Amino acid sequence: IMTSMAYNQAAGLGGMLKKGHKSMQGLQGATLRNVEACHEISTITRTSLGPNGMNKLVVNHLGKIIVTSDCATIVKELEIEHPAAKMLQLAAEAQDFECGDGTNLVVSFAGELLSQTEDLFRMGLHPSDAVAGFTKAGDKLMEEFLPPLAELITPMADGRVKEELERVVKPVLAAKQLGSEDVLAPLV
Repeated sequence: IMTSMAYNQAAGLGGMLKKGHKSMQGLQGATLRNVEACHEISTITRTSLGPNGMNKLVVNHLGKIIVTSDCATIVKELEIEHPAAKMLQLAAEAQDFECGDGTNLVVSFAGELLSQTEDLFRMGLHPSDAVAGFTKAGDKLMEEFLPPLAELITPMADGRVKEELERVVKPVLAAKQLGSEDVLAPLV
């Protein structure tokens, strides 16, 4: 007796896939899957944002247990395979490499922007139109909103003056140790 492993055309694609699996076709389906993947990554890291952020318990592929609220560490230890989510992971790593901080903001902000555009994609907006809109918004931010904010910041006059260094380092310390910045700033 010989059994056939052939594809059952009568059952369609659903007959070939596991139960509960969803199949989407075309640009809209791929775009929505990308948005969902990035939203999942940002959801994982969002609650660790800020000075009162919660720690995450991450068990990596080697079984090593890591307790951290650092987004760069969380996304580095996750085994991300989805291409769009992998790009979000690379953005977090680039932010960590360039600035040493702000990775959670990058991931959370990107995830929220994509979540907000999901309804637009479902209504038929093309991804290139969404990118054009984000580009215009970024240009407006850089031209109109950030310059007035930059005027509010007092630049550091002399890096050798202890008081100047304390003033500059306090906001950075407050981001990680809220309430302890006045104690820690003189020690740094």
